[in-house]
Amino acid sequence: MSHAMAAMPEFSFHFHLAGVAVLALMLGVARAVWFVFSRREGRRERARRLATAATRCGLALGAMWTAIVYGSGAWERTSAHNCRRLPVPDASAKYEAEYCYLSQHKVLVRVYSASRNVLLAQRTFANSGPVRLHWDRGVLVFDPGAADGNGRLVLPPSLRDRLMARLP
Repeated sequence: MSHAMAAMPEFSFHFHLAGVAVLALMLGVARAVWFVFSRREGRRERARRLATAATRCGLALGAMWTAIVYGSGAWERTSAHNCRRLPVPDASAKYEAEYCYLSQHKVLVRVYSASRNVLLAQRTFANSGPVRLHWDRGVLVFDPGAADGNGRLVLPPSLRDRLMARLP
């Protein structure tokens, strides 16, 4: 079985995992409906208890999911290698940029304060070729063709970018 799982592409594994999760969710909902409607007396109380339990489980699953996703990203950022600083466009520049290669065709882009050398923002971008970072009037551009501005880091960094830069 482990050999079969190792031979599957990653997206296929996640697709099958999502299918199992949906099946388990459907069975849980069916069981909950049966539990609530099993007897006439006390239906409202059973429904209220079930809603409370479902809310707690949902919040716990959300917290676990957030921790797993963040932990995975933090673990990936520890493997940053071949870091290179971008030359500052002029002497009056407020920011410096650095990019590092990660595993699985990803690049970590960091923005530092030029005067204090403090990390202000960091983001991970998908990369399929050579890195072509450039400055464009207060914007650090990684991929000019990316949809919805996902290939750009606007400066000064947003609150979210500043908070994420503080975390490991």
